[in-house]
Amino acid sequence: MSFLKKLNIKERAYIAKEFVYDLLLVKRHLYAIGISLIFSFFVIQTSVPLFSVSSTLREAVAPSEGVSMGAATTFFGATLDTRGAIDEFESNMNSYKLAQRLWDQGWGSKVFGNGDLDEEYFNTIKKHHTLSDRVGAFVLGYELFEYYSPYDLQAYIRGNILANQRLGATNITVSTLTPNKAFAIDFIDTLIVETDYYSKERLILKSQEIISSTYKQLAVSKNSSIAAALANTINSEYFKIANLENDMPYLVYVIDPPHSSEYPVAPKISAIIVSSAIVFLFFSISFTFIQKNKEELW
Repeated sequence: MSFLKKLNIKERAYIAKEFVYDLLLVKRHLYAIGISLIFSFFVIQTSVPLFSVSSTLREAVAPSEGVSMGAATTFFGATLDTRGAIDEFESNMNSYKLAQRLWDQGWGSKVFGNGDLDEEYFNTIKKHHTLSDRVGAFVLGYELFEYYSPYDLQAYIRGNILANQRLGATNITVSTLTPNKAFAIDFIDTLIVETDYYSKERLILKSQEIISSTYKQLAVSKNSSIAAALANTINSEYFKIANLENDMPYLVYVIDPPHSSEYPVAPKISAIIVSSAIVFLFFSISFTFIQKNKEELW
């Protein structure tokens, strides 16, 4: 019993009761919650719903049976690059060369303009610079670009399209958040295909250059062993080209084509309502506390 006396439960219960009646059970708090609901409704109505659009890819690792290391270092485009397909795919996806390819197909117009595929139009889409951009350019003395270019499309891809691969996994996820589901699905599908094609074409050009320079060395070579090695290199590069000039995937193939989530992932309606209610209620309680204890506080 002495232990309970030390706790002084009655006094503590009275203090808690006074706190509840004085600071929590106040009509002002109900008003605050009502205002928070109105504010939440306004935020939800003015927010743009964002949908998750994603596609699942898998590394196109081709078998190397029957191909000697001396004859060829790749088979069906599968290189012996220790970085893996994800690094090469992501690097090519974010490159200027790929952005240029997409720009020539009119994607710059679809992203920054009205979708007109006329080359004269999408090469002259004017940029809308903010007032702060113009003031900064005037003060610091540099010029702003007047028209959109493939560099802007490259920046758009880097800033909005994410290629991700979990550690130890072979699947690659290409995803984005967008208010326009149809556009994002079409864009990601084209982006995946063009990135793979560009990767193959880059290797074909590399092999063609190796063949051209090797032929020159073969023409002046006097040593039979060196000539045989050069001929073997030429055969190897022709083998690479033969297996790259097809419609088969090089880096990745699509497991799940681009698709959108059924419901928007943002904004979170419940999170907005709860967080705004907590904020408004906190300010209401703080105001009530200050008002009741202003003489002691000041």
